[in-house]
Formats: sequence, C-alpha cells, structure tokens
Amino acid sequence: MANLNDKFSLDDMRDLDQRLNHIFEQVTHYQTRSNAGLTELQLLNTIDHLCRVSGMLCDVIEQQIEGHYIESSDPLSYIDKNLGTVETGVKNFLKVKKIDIE
Repeated sequence: MANLNDKFSLDDMRDLDQRLNHIFEQVTHYQTRSNAGLTELQLLNTIDHLCRVSGMLCDVIEQQIEGHYIESSDPLSYIDKNLGTVETGVKNFLKVKKIDIE
C-alpha cells in the first residue's frame, strides 16, 4: 500500500493550492460578483466553498507530507461546514429551477 508521499509531492500540493486560490480569487472578486445575476451568484458561491474545502484538504496533506502534526485547527469541522453550505446551495438551486434528480 502506498503512502501519501508516494502519491503527492509538496510541489504538487502547493501547485494545486495555488490554482485553487486563483479560482477562489476570481469567483470572489468584486467585478465578478457585481456582474453576476442571482443564479450566477449561487454558482459562484458554490465554487467559492468548494475551493475552501479543497484548499483545506491541500493544507492538511501538505502538513502531513512535511511530517508535521496537523496544524490547522479542526479541519474536519471546517470542511463539514463548507460542504454543508455547498449542499444547501445546490439543493436551493435545484428547487428554484424545479429540477428533480432524486
């Protein structure tokens, strides 16, 4: 069984984190949000929170690869909270658009 260091390098994780931060900056930028309608804002909020979750996972993996204890306080709670926001946003979007997937 491979360990984390065999699957990810620090450079890989830092690159992923940088890419996620760039996406986060784009979707939360004033110009992006001020030019978006309600439906687009819902999508931007979903992307925002998914970037936050992914960023936290990158941070935790980086810390583990570096051999540190997990320095982020309560990463599971942070991830759970942001995924909850995403789930609510998607549920509301589907409801407003009258899309029944289940």
